[in-house]
Amino acid sequence: MASPGIIKHSGVISEVSGKIVKVRIMPESACGSCRARGSCSIGDKDEKIIEVYTSPGENYNTGEEIMVVLEQSLGLKALGLGYIAPFIILITTLVILVSLGINEGYAGLLSLLSLVPWYGGLSFFKDKLKKDFSFRLQKM
Repeated sequence: MASPGIIKHSGVISEVSGKIVKVRIMPESACGSCRARGSCSIGDKDEKIIEVYTSPGENYNTGEEIMVVLEQSLGLKALGLGYIAPFIILITTLVILVSLGINEGYAGLLSLLSLVPWYGGLSFFKDKLKKDFSFRLQKM
């Protein structure tokens, strides 16, 4: 890790197809002491394949060693979209329904169903989110 707020992992390009480059990443021994290890998930497996969208002017070759870069702030944004916002929606809906006198069982079920539009919206905008949460490549 070179600078604060930036997460870097070395990897090898396994496939190049159009604008998409697939990079094979092996967890490093430094993952154990990294402060972002809880939100990174690269250290979870022996090997991970990451798809990276590249610009038209960039040229990469299979087998090339490369550095995969991600801003740590994007991890916090993903945490907010995937966990914090749905938790707030769930609890708010549950409190409102219970305060209206609806049976707690039905209120719990309806609260869970209130998450369907949220995750449906995330699914609908997944192509935009994929671009927002994309990795960058740096040549070594």
